[in-house]
Amino acid sequence: MAIIIYPKTMNWKYMKQRPQQLMTQLGARGHLVFFENLAPLDREFIEVEPNVFLFTDHHAFMKKLKKLREDHAVVGWTTWAKQRTRLTSLYRPDAIIYDCCDEFPHWAKYEVKMVDASDHLVCTAESIRMRLELAYPDKPVTLIPNGADASFFDPAPSQRPHDLPQGKVAAYIGAWAYWLDHDLFAKMASHYPDVHFVSIGAAYGDIPDYAKLPNVHVLGEKPHTELKKYLQHIDVALIPFQYHPITLATNPVKAYEYMASGVPVLSTALPECIRMEPHVTTATTHDDFIAKLGRMLEEPDSREQRLARIEYARSNRWEDRGEAAHQVIVDTLRRKSEPKS
Repeated sequence: MAIIIYPKTMNWKYMKQRPQQLMTQLGARGHLVFFENLAPLDREFIEVEPNVFLFTDHHAFMKKLKKLREDHAVVGWTTWAKQRTRLTSLYRPDAIIYDCCDEFPHWAKYEVKMVDASDHLVCTAESIRMRLELAYPDKPVTLIPNGADASFFDPAPSQRPHDLPQGKVAAYIGAWAYWLDHDLFAKMASHYPDVHFVSIGAAYGDIPDYAKLPNVHVLGEKPHTELKKYLQHIDVALIPFQYHPITLATNPVKAYEYMASGVPVLSTALPECIRMEPHVTTATTHDDFIAKLGRMLEEPDSREQRLARIEYARSNRWEDRGEAAHQVIVDTLRRKSEPKS
């Protein structure tokens, strides 16, 4: 067992994503995980999952850490390159793992120093793996894609959510952000006026106004546990992203959650989604996307196709990703403990 510190980057309850999923899995494997919450807490060391604790009081945590590190190795795990200084100067872990899960251009200036301080690099997508291996040939790199949440498999049948419109539904679940192709979303809604186009997720950045399109429904963020109730009543799940440095390197969590629910998936032709074909259908242009959506809405989805999507998701669970992350930690600590020749 190691002490795992995830320094403050986000709130635990904000859109259950890769950090919460991996930390949950590491806790399940016996590591003691401390997740530094961004927002203040009403009390310290709240156990949100087995062996996973939230904290915000740095001083209280440092006292606890001083005792814990007498018997256990301390590992810093971060998905944000800007946290290098916090990890190295405050927490001084025995090993640092940098999990490069996004290619935000404005983060790039922090990467070189973060990598230099890291003992192992982890990444989500093949394109990131190739870039890291070329840029930092002396650093070990492990590809750990995102995965499917086990709770999305075999959900109990639920009634149609009250805010989900009746009729055919094509839905996007995720951050309602600038990397979404809003022009494409509006074109789809105009082309298929009898289909409801639904967005479920927190707004992020400036987004256009869809008020003139009555069949577009922006429902906002929902608890992660509620998403499977919506997916049961969706006809096609969408990933309508722009071609952008961020999206071209993304391994979408939503794709795994869509497939775990069995719903047909249509995505922009992103490299990681192309790798998921035929369980994900990809489209290259707006016209291609709109045409394929029309066919998917009209043609009945077969039981075999549905089961194949679910099985693909089962072979890419967060439990598997957690085991890979655990192995990275074990190997990194073992390597650091070996005497230098």
